[in-house]
Amino acid sequence: MADDNLAVVILAAGKGTRMKSDLPKVLHELGGKPLLSYTLDLAQALQAGRVVVVVGHQAQRVKAAFAGPEGYRFVVQEPQLGTGHAVMVAAPELADWQGPVLILCGDVPLLKPQTLAGLLNSHARAGNALTVLGMDLAEPGHYGRLVTEGGALRRITEYRDASEAERAISLVNAGIYVAEAGELLRHLPRLTTENDQKEYYLTDLVELMNESGLKVGFALCPDPLEVAGVNSKEELAALEGACRAAGCPGSQSGS
Repeated sequence: MADDNLAVVILAAGKGTRMKSDLPKVLHELGGKPLLSYTLDLAQALQAGRVVVVVGHQAQRVKAAFAGPEGYRFVVQEPQLGTGHAVMVAAPELADWQGPVLILCGDVPLLKPQTLAGLLNSHARAGNALTVLGMDLAEPGHYGRLVTEGGALRRITEYRDASEAERAISLVNAGIYVAEAGELLRHLPRLTTENDQKEYYLTDLVELMNESGLKVGFALCPDPLEVAGVNSKEELAALEGACRAAGCPGSQSGS
């Protein structure tokens, strides 16, 4: 579906405090497989030429679980200062990269290769510097809102910072991105921690790239289940149940 021109960065550094377990979140199992293995399988399905995995909490344990001939590049994010900071940590492994960089999450196990192929194709056809995977939800909840103008994505506003008008927007951020390597590396140093969380937000790249006159767009994920993340054992159990109901591969095994 892709070729070795694609690099993949996987964000897998989180402690997973809400899991209430000593086991790193991405090593918890769904359908008998660690969560992170699903995202790594996606990178292989897309024939990515380079895979960079950002680890943090119990980094050695996570690296040991996926040691092998695949040639994954592991980088350690310590301290953990947000999604933008995680990609900053990965940036040295992309310094010589010329093609697109797909940014995925290690705790989102049900994303389909076809959905990512659609995102990559949309990004290439539009000639975007950055393309965000979004969803159009009847009940958008507390997701970040995609603020558009004339069909172009202008910024992503976090729910807690959104106005009433912005909260009424049904287009939301699914947390998956593809960016051209050169522009990604050029704009990452412009991220700041001037926000409530004092973290580097990857979502701020949307506005920064717009300010630079670059094209920024979005593509839609067809099924919210594909981008459901795991933050607690309850969410993991719910996802296991949804998998069984939907007939997901491997979902008959227990976790």
